[in-house]
This record gives sequence, structure tokens and C-alpha cells, in this order.
Amino acid sequence: MQKKHLSEIALELRKPVILWILMVHIGTTLLETTSHNSVLHIVIASLGILCFMFLNWKVTWFIQRELWVYYVLQSAILLMSVYFMNQGYYLVMIVLYPIIIGQLLYAPYKKITIIISIAAIYIVCIAYMNYLSFVNLLFYISLFTLMNVLVGGIINLTLRQFYAKSRTQHFLKELEIAHHQVEELTVANERQRMARDLHDTLAQGLAGLIMQLEAIDAHLSSNNTKRAHEIVHLSMSGARHTLAEARSAIDDLRLHTALQVNFAESVEKEVDHFLSLTGIPIQSNIVTPIEVSQLIYEHSIHIIRECLTNIIKHAQAHHVELNISYDDHHLVMDIKDDGIGFDMRQIGSFSGHYGLIGMQERIRIVQGTLEITNRIPHGTSVHIEIPLR
Repeated sequence: MQKKHLSEIALELRKPVILWILMVHIGTTLLETTSHNSVLHIVIASLGILCFMFLNWKVTWFIQRELWVYYVLQSAILLMSVYFMNQGYYLVMIVLYPIIIGQLLYAPYKKITIIISIAAIYIVCIAYMNYLSFVNLLFYISLFTLMNVLVGGIINLTLRQFYAKSRTQHFLKELEIAHHQVEELTVANERQRMARDLHDTLAQGLAGLIMQLEAIDAHLSSNNTKRAHEIVHLSMSGARHTLAEARSAIDDLRLHTALQVNFAESVEKEVDHFLSLTGIPIQSNIVTPIEVSQLIYEHSIHIIRECLTNIIKHAQAHHVELNISYDDHHLVMDIKDDGIGFDMRQIGSFSGHYGLIGMQERIRIVQGTLEITNRIPHGTSVHIEIPLR
């Protein structure tokens, strides 16, 4: 991973460094030409700088293998080029050696190794300046140091920009992954919602209709046509009610409309529907807030309906209680029956029975709590608390 980062940094710096070397090459060639240096020496020095430029272009190759070979070769090439120059040598030493020192700043070595390497280059350059009889040696050493600081600052700034860019790209990738996860979660939530709506409208309505048809068949078999006709009318009313609920669910999926509805009235309708469908006495005590959110309204009604439907299907109850109350923070619902109860461990274990699972999902959505107390064979009690928002 470190070599990959070094290669990316080198590629980021490669073009400006090559341009810098090319300008120095042009300058030294002009100086050597005006100083009447021999053509052979000018060609050798020029080839040396071109080799220096080529190795800079191929620095990523050395990064993947042995980077120290790159530094040794570059230093030797510059020393060789300087040796064949009359006037341009100070330009090479003051301007090109700082490139090697700057590149050491992002080398994958320990700090002490980098410091020793930079110090060695300094000593070699100063000794070479003294050997070549630099005029005002102190001035050139100061200028050499200034160039190193300048190049080091540019490289440090580039490194900061590179790491900032890398962090930004990393954050963008994480954001993209999170976006895909949100999309997948949204699709999953919509599928769960559609499953709940299908269960709480069509499935429950059809289940009620089947039970009524079975009752009609039983009454017709015993020649009780009057009661059969009464149940037929109830079935027709129930079918229309189911159709209306299905249409409402479809509209909600399409438009997400929030209608102004009375929660207490809707609960009373569920109680009346239960009583007309089963004839089982149901004692209700309904005290609700004046206003509840559309989210709480929708899920609470479906939860109550599911509880009453389960009583019809499974409880074999003779009496039901429904109590709804509230305080400053919670809506509280209690549904009790005196039926045969059920095994709590069977929740979700049978294919096709999703009512209790749907209730749990709805409770989770409204951030409420669900407690089911089972007293086989003495009935079931469901206690629900939903935070008011």
C-alpha cells in the first residue's frame, strides 16, 4: 500500500519536475555554449541531464523495486554532468540537487536515514563547490540551502494536497457505499411495508370472507336461510370494506398522502366490525389524544386489527377487552381475550403466518414496545406502548 501511495505521489509531481529539469537543461546548454566549452563536453553534460530527466520520468519503476538505486544513480549522473561543464555547473548543483533532496522527503525510509542522506548530499555538493573554486562559497551555500527549502516546501504542499485528495476520494467511496446500502435498505423496507399492507388488507379481508362463507354454508345445510342471508349481507359489506382498504393502501403507496382522520373513530369502527363479524362481546374503553401522527395512526390501527383478527382465527374466545389510553409521552393499548392462548415459540415458525411478524415490524417502526402475555389455556394479553411524537 505504501509503494502504491509513493507511486501516486511521484506521478503527481512528475510533470512539474520534468519541466523544471528541462528549463535547467536549456539554461546550462546556453551557458556552456557561450563559455566556448568543447562540443564533446557539452554533449556529455547534456546527455547526463537528459538521463537525469529520464530517470525522474521512470521513478515509479524504482519505487516498485529498489528506490535507493535511483538516488545513487541520480547523484552520480549530476556529478558527472557537472564535471564536464565550465559555467553551468553551479546552476545544476544549486537547482537540480534540491530535487533529489526533495524526493527524499517522501522516501519510505526512517527519518534518520533521510537526514543522513540529505547531509551526505550537502557535504558532497559543498566539497564539489570548493573543489571547483566557487566564488563566494558562502553565498552559494546559502542559495543552495534556500533552493532546498523552496523545493521542500513545494513538495510538502503537494504531499498535503495529495493526502487531502486521497482522503476525499476515500470519503466519497464510503459515501457511495453508504448510498447503495441506503438504497438497498429502502427497497427492503418498501417490500416489508407492501407485505404488511397486503396482509393487513387483502389477506385479512379474504380470511374473514372465507369464514363467513363457511358460516353461510353451515346455515344453509341446516335450512337456516334467514341467518345465511344476514351473513351474506355482512360478507358483501366486508368485501366492500376490504376493497376500500386495498385501494387506500395503493393510494398510500403511490402518493404517501396524510389524511386528517380521527383515531378514536377508526378504532370504534374496528370494534364494530369485529362484533358484527363474530358476535363475541367486546368491552372497549377508548381514550386517545385529539391528534396523532399519520405514522402512529396507520400502524396502530393495523396492530389493533391484527390482534382482533388473531382472536377470530385462533383464540376461540368468549369475551374480549380493548383498552386505549395515553399520557404525556406514550399511547398505551391493551387487548385481552379469554381464549385458549398460543405457544409463543411458534411466532414466525410457520410459513404463511406473518401477522405477528408484521406487528413486531410495525412496533419497531414507531419505536414502541410490545409485550405478549400468554396464559395457556386462559387467554392472551397484548400490551403496546408507542411514543407520542
